[in-house]
Amino acid sequence: MKNNNKIEKKKYFYSKSNKTFYEVNEKKFLKDILNPTSKNTKYYQPPPDNKITDYQIGRILLQTHQIISILNNLGFNLKGKKFLDVGCGNGMIPRLISSLTEIKYSWGIDPFLDGEHTTSWPKHNQYKVFLKIINFIKKYNYLDYKTYKSFLTYENHTIHPNKIKTKNKKNYHYSFRQLSGLKLDKLNLKFDIIYLKSIEHFNNWDLLFKKLSSSTKKGGLVIFKHRSFFSYLGAHRYASTGIPWGHVILGENEYKNYVNKFHNERSDEMIRFYYKGLNYPRTTVNELIQVATKHSFLIKFISVEPPHYRNKTIKFIKDIKDFWKNIRKQHPTVSSEEILSGIYHIVIEKI
Repeated sequence: MKNNNKIEKKKYFYSKSNKTFYEVNEKKFLKDILNPTSKNTKYYQPPPDNKITDYQIGRILLQTHQIISILNNLGFNLKGKKFLDVGCGNGMIPRLISSLTEIKYSWGIDPFLDGEHTTSWPKHNQYKVFLKIINFIKKYNYLDYKTYKSFLTYENHTIHPNKIKTKNKKNYHYSFRQLSGLKLDKLNLKFDIIYLKSIEHFNNWDLLFKKLSSSTKKGGLVIFKHRSFFSYLGAHRYASTGIPWGHVILGENEYKNYVNKFHNERSDEMIRFYYKGLNYPRTTVNELIQVATKHSFLIKFISVEPPHYRNKTIKFIKDIKDFWKNIRKQHPTVSSEEILSGIYHIVIEKI
């Protein structure tokens, strides 16, 4: 009797530089790790317009809560201060920071409007979403992790922010400029607090830190929420491969060969994002700290949260021949901590 169940044949990619065959399994090594996408969209496609999910709202609440919690824990007085979000997307973070705290002025800058870039928020009514979030918070008059944790099943976070009493100001300041962080000086302003969640999308970190330094007051803070390129999903969903850490363990030419072989239908988009959508040349967290020091910043605080899928990915490492040896061959200066990282929280102080 015939067995009609098809057994999928394993696929492999040979790395000449590592002299290793790597199993290619997009479902096992990528789709099963990524956050679920919207219905009827592929894993590498942006969400549809006018559809903001509870997960997205949960991420906004968590980011806002984390920023305020970090500042409070560092004893930084927010009263009368100026706040800037670089790469603010739909502007929810600076709006909320301004309305929920004693921050006096809040700005957001982003080179793209909603829907203009692969990584942009989908087009939607920003103020309507803001009111939805504010009304959610008002029910409790606190930013309380317990109230929104159910939205965050797939979010990388292990540190839960403390419960915080909110101001819920009716009159708050928020101003947006369509501007890249590399042109930050065009604002002609100095800030007490600058927040960046998108540093991995900047190529010229030296220029970026120069602009940050000239726009930060002495004693002011710059807060990074950073997904390292070298982490498991460091290439984001748009350029990640069906090989564990494929964007790191393969040489650049091998990455191109892999993409042309296994993702031919969107190879141009993947390669473009790999080079132009992500920090290039690749920069480690250690190198980030060195660049910051060069531009008159000192480390104030640093923490790293492991990814929620770490129990899966650590097993992948055990099955890959000479994993650490070949990582070091491609990237000699990267630490094992950074390879295994989920999200970094880094605070630097202007001196």
